[in-house]
Amino acid sequence: MTKSTIKDKRRQRRNKEVKITSNDELYLNSLGENVFMSPEETSEHVKAIQVKTIERKRYRPLIGAEYDYETMANKYSERNVAQQLGNYRQAMEFLAHITLPSNDDNDKIVDRLKTLIYDYPNVDISSFVNKHHAIVYSWAVQNMVRVFGEKYLGTMYILGGGIGIMGAMLLDTSLRLENIRNLDINGICKFLADEFMKEEVLNDWKFKASCQDMFAVDYAENNLEIILPNGTTSKAFKEIPGVVINTNISLLRNQDDWYNMIPDQRKIVLIGETGDIDLHRPFSSSQAFNKAFPMTFEQYTGVITVDKKQYFMKIGLK
Repeated sequence: MTKSTIKDKRRQRRNKEVKITSNDELYLNSLGENVFMSPEETSEHVKAIQVKTIERKRYRPLIGAEYDYETMANKYSERNVAQQLGNYRQAMEFLAHITLPSNDDNDKIVDRLKTLIYDYPNVDISSFVNKHHAIVYSWAVQNMVRVFGEKYLGTMYILGGGIGIMGAMLLDTSLRLENIRNLDINGICKFLADEFMKEEVLNDWKFKASCQDMFAVDYAENNLEIILPNGTTSKAFKEIPGVVINTNISLLRNQDDWYNMIPDQRKIVLIGETGDIDLHRPFSSSQAFNKAFPMTFEQYTGVITVDKKQYFMKIGLK
C-alpha cells in the first residue's frame, strides 16, 4: 500500500463536492426576513430617539488659573473619554505636521504626548497641540539648529511657552543647551508643562515651568523662584538667559517696553503674526515686523503661511 502524498490529499479535497454559502446569504439567514424593515415611526418611538448635536471647538484657549498642583492633578485626571479622544486626535494632527532635524532621540515627543493624554484626560490641549503650532514650531526649531549649530547656548527662556511643546522639541534636537525655562502666566500651563516634561524636571530641573511674568524677568541675570507642588516656594537662584524665545510677540500690549528689557548682544528668537481679533499688535508684513525689532546682527528673517495666516520670525543678536 503506497503512502499518500500531500499532493494526493489536496487533489482529493478539490474533487469533493462542497457547497459554499456566501457571506451575504449567511448574514440574511442569521437575521431573518425583517433585516431591512424599520420600526413603525410612532410618537413614542420618536420620543425615544435622543438626538445630540456636538459642536467641536478647536483651539479653545485654557482658562487662566493659579497654580495648585493637588487640585489640578485631581481635576485633570478625572475620567473624560470624549475629551481624551479629542486630545488624541489633536496629537495625531500635530504629529502629522511636525518636522524635526534628524536626531536619535527626536521621537520622545510621541511618548510625552501619549503619557500626558493618558494621565490627564480631563483637560483640553487643543490650543497648544495643533497644526499651526506643529508647523510654526518646527520652522523655528529647524532654523535655530541651522543658525546656532554647535554653539553653546546655556539656559533657554521660552516666553509664552504654554504646556512645553517647544521645549520638548528643542530637547529632541542636537542643540547644545544647558536648561530650559518655560514661562507662562497661566498656572494650568505650568502644571501641564511640568507633567509633560517630568523626566527632565526630575533631572536637576533641566526643564522647569514657571509662572513668572515676562515683564518681571531680569534678562541680564534673572532671579528665579518656583512654586513647588506642595505649595511652597523654592529658594531663589540666579541664572543668565542665554537665549530668549518669544513664541508670539503679537500677543503683547507693550511690545516695545518688553523688547527694551533685552540686553544688547543677547541671542533672541521672535515670532509674530499677521493678526487675529485677540491680538494686541498684528503685523501687516515681514518688513513691518523686522523694522519693529532692530538687531545688531540678524541671523535669520523669514515668513511662513499656515491656512492663509502668516507668521514672521527673526533670529539674531539684540
